[in-house]
Amino acid sequence: MTVRILSAAADPDTARTLTGLLGQLPATDPGEVLPDTTALLDALARAGENGLDQLPEVVLVHERVTPMPALDLVRQIALRFPAVGVVLMTSDPSPALYAAAMESGARSVVGLPLAYDELAARVDAAAAWSVGVRRHLSPGRELPGGAGARPGGTLIAVAGAKGGTGTTVSAVQLALAAHAAGRSTALVDMDLQAGDVASYLDVQFRRSIADLADIGEITGRVLQDAMYVHPSGLALLLAPADGERGEDVTDRSARQLLHALRGRFDVVVVDCGTQMTNANAVAVETAETAVLVTTPDVVAVRAAKRMVRLWDRLQIRKPEDVIVTVNRHTRASEIQPSLIMRITGTRVARTVVPAAFKELQGVIDAGRLQDLDNRSGVKQALWALAAELGITGTADVPATPPAQARRRRRELAKGDQGQVALEFLGMTPVILVVLVLIWQAVLAGYTFTLAGNAADEAARAAAVGNDARAAALADLPGAWRGDAQVDPVATGGGLVSVTVGLKVPVLFPGAVDFPLTVHGHAAAADEQDTR
Repeated sequence: MTVRILSAAADPDTARTLTGLLGQLPATDPGEVLPDTTALLDALARAGENGLDQLPEVVLVHERVTPMPALDLVRQIALRFPAVGVVLMTSDPSPALYAAAMESGARSVVGLPLAYDELAARVDAAAAWSVGVRRHLSPGRELPGGAGARPGGTLIAVAGAKGGTGTTVSAVQLALAAHAAGRSTALVDMDLQAGDVASYLDVQFRRSIADLADIGEITGRVLQDAMYVHPSGLALLLAPADGERGEDVTDRSARQLLHALRGRFDVVVVDCGTQMTNANAVAVETAETAVLVTTPDVVAVRAAKRMVRLWDRLQIRKPEDVIVTVNRHTRASEIQPSLIMRITGTRVARTVVPAAFKELQGVIDAGRLQDLDNRSGVKQALWALAAELGITGTADVPATPPAQARRRRRELAKGDQGQVALEFLGMTPVILVVLVLIWQAVLAGYTFTLAGNAADEAARAAAVGNDARAAALADLPGAWRGDAQVDPVATGGGLVSVTVGLKVPVLFPGAVDFPLTVHGHAAAADEQDTR
């Protein structure tokens, strides 16, 4: 967010000092220092005619401004332009003067001679108040500087279900997408023991988030000294090189730091890593959007469920307020986003990130993740996710030329065909075993049928005095005939009974038999006794 500042000071020395200090403040647009109260009121009136959004957020008033007394000028501004934060510059910041300034409508008092840190703190406080007032005066309208309808930037916390799910890649690309959309963006590495943002962007910088842990008031100058401005345009606040220093960053210091960052940037993206600490728990708790990155495999989804439950137990964030992003997704994945949503109880982003590590490997190894090709499916998906989260517009997603899109669809189709072929090849042994078992079961059933039929023929032949064995073997196929057993005919009670035993062949009849014999039994009336 860019803070617009208008000033009035009759003293030329004060005006020069004020101009120099305001020019050093980050994310500010200092106007000229006007010489008297009339010029200041006229400038505010002209800006106000064009709407509330055109008024400066902060007005600085010198105590010896003329012709109107300073406190009267403060009162006039407060009455006519209630959404402007007024700061009084005085050489006597006594309690009595402070009380008089507050009663007149000033937001703060800064002492003379001016000091950079104090001036920066007072301007930041007045600007935050001004944006908050405008939010209520014009609901639904977007304020200048991309602040939207809230006093400060948007905070996005990105955490990983487990190591290796792509948390840092996601955080970096979301930040790059926000910056490409014209929004001032800070990327904070709050994976305090194992942060890798510096490696992914090839940064060597001695300052880190741990250097801000013990500072009572984080001013613009302090932040400027601790942050590294990357060639891509991102402002980076890195994790300490020595992991043990991460313990210095408490929940209180993290809360103060994130508040200061949100007051100076439109978008703040925090890489929370995969381990919960007091510091990154604050980021997840206070963020407008908490993104949990997982991959579509059982271990990662279980880890995501554990993380969501942990946040819920610690009252950091409710599951329904968490957005899960599925990384390395393929259409062949057994675990699809809808299943992950049911398992974790969270919302799942419509945008899924494809499994395309080859696109990333070169830029990651070179430490130039910002140079990822616009044609990359990973980049397009993550920038589309940024639009889904509301930190960019859909027009900011890199477009793929039609020819390249067709080529990519063909490649994906080939990839799917290859995947199907590999899966079929892997299933071939199982299919063959099943077919063999079915065929063997058919042979066993057929052998039972043959044995029963042979027994019937033998019994009928024996009943009329013919050769039972010859009758039993007459209709048997050759593969079953050789080892066929026809038990001696048993007579009694007017019946003739015969038992036929056949071997069950293995796969190919006539080659090898099972050491298993199936038996068929049959009986017939003894016609010889009748005669």
